[in-house]
Amino acid sequence: MKPYFREMHGPSDWGWINEQVGILQSEDTTGITAIDLDTNSTVGACVMDNWTANSVQAHFMVASSTVLRHGFLEECFDFMFNEKGVKYIYGMVPASNEKALKLNKHMGFTERLRLPEAYADGVDYVVMECTRDNCKYLPEERAA
Repeated sequence: MKPYFREMHGPSDWGWINEQVGILQSEDTTGITAIDLDTNSTVGACVMDNWTANSVQAHFMVASSTVLRHGFLEECFDFMFNEKGVKYIYGMVPASNEKALKLNKHMGFTERLRLPEAYADGVDYVVMECTRDNCKYLPEERAA
C-alpha cells in the first residue's frame, strides 16, 4: 500500500463515505481522505463536522486496516488538535457496533454517556470523547 492523505472533496468522496457510514454532509463538513496510490482506491476517511470553538465531531471510516499502520490516524488527530486547535473530539457510536467502539477506545476515546435507544429500538448511542492527553495517535513532535 502506498497511501496518500488529502483534504476530503465532497462531490467525489461523498459516495464512498455514504457507503461506509450514512451521515449527512453539512456546511461545516471537512475531512481527510486516504487514497491507496497503488490501486487508486479510497481506503479511509475521517469526516469532521459540528465544529465549535473547542470541539468537533469526527466520523472514522477504514476500508483497509493497513492504512492505520501508515499514519492515517496521526494525520487526522494532528489536523484536529494542532491545526484546528480543538480541545475535544466527539464521536457517536451505536452500542451495537462493537468494532467501532473497540477502535475508538484504542485511539484514546472514552465513553462519556449513553443515550438510551437513541440510535434504534434497543440500541443505545454511545457518546465518546477524545482529548489531547488521551489521544494515542497525536504525533509526538507536534504534541508539545
